[in-house]
Amino acid sequence: MNKLLSANFSRMKKDKIFWIGIAFMLCLGIFSNILYYKQNIQYPEYPITLDMGFFTPAMFIGIIASVFCSLFIGTEYSDGTIRNKISVGHSRTVIYLSNLIVCITACILMCLTFTVIYTAIGYFNLGWFKTDLKTFFIFLIAMLMIVVSNCAIFTLISMLNQNKAISAVVCILLAFGMLFLGTYISTTLNEPKTYESSYVNEEGQLVTGEAEPNPNYVGGMKRKAYEFINDFLPGGQSVQTANMSTKRPEIFILYSSVILVVTTSAGALIFRKEDLK
Repeated sequence: MNKLLSANFSRMKKDKIFWIGIAFMLCLGIFSNILYYKQNIQYPEYPITLDMGFFTPAMFIGIIASVFCSLFIGTEYSDGTIRNKISVGHSRTVIYLSNLIVCITACILMCLTFTVIYTAIGYFNLGWFKTDLKTFFIFLIAMLMIVVSNCAIFTLISMLNQNKAISAVVCILLAFGMLFLGTYISTTLNEPKTYESSYVNEEGQLVTGEAEPNPNYVGGMKRKAYEFINDFLPGGQSVQTANMSTKRPEIFILYSSVILVVTTSAGALIFRKEDLK
């Protein structure tokens, strides 16, 4: 395992996609500070604090992870590296786990790049954090576990598909799909149960009518199903974590752990029986 990790980390440090991801998160951290600083100047009555943008990487890391994992692992297939590792005596399970560990590490480093630069600049522009330490820590762990669950899913796909191009396309489409689904469900769940109708009368006064049912409101079992999907899938977790809009971020840690265990167990088991071309 140590030799495989050493070789993979060495390759990771030379990987262009890894450094593009680092550069993207660095620029995102700087741009977010500039944007929030300008908004605070223009709209001082609605101040943006350092907390509000700290978890922004959660929205982007799924897409970045899909690109990095698929291309990093796909290169091992296209270069014949995996076959060579097996031929010299490394077990398939160890090969699978070493690739997963490197993918997780790379994507976590990308997230930390954002948080470090964002906090360093934001401290002077936006002040210090307002969220209590316990809640902030839980959200931070939840974001890192979102990284882990995304990498686990994309490692599964990439390790079981020997075609680099197909793996990349599937992973990227899945990443966008999960994010769009999470955004749609979150928006749907935020629909109010009722809304008040209002109109301007002949005297020019604003008159508020009785509350009316909102036809877009989702209730009953359908709402419970939406809430579970939104909390379980990485896309829904990403949206809620980035906006700090959930009251129970600790459930994300549990669900991400389940995804990690299930996908890694299944992936390692199937990979052990896969016929390498």
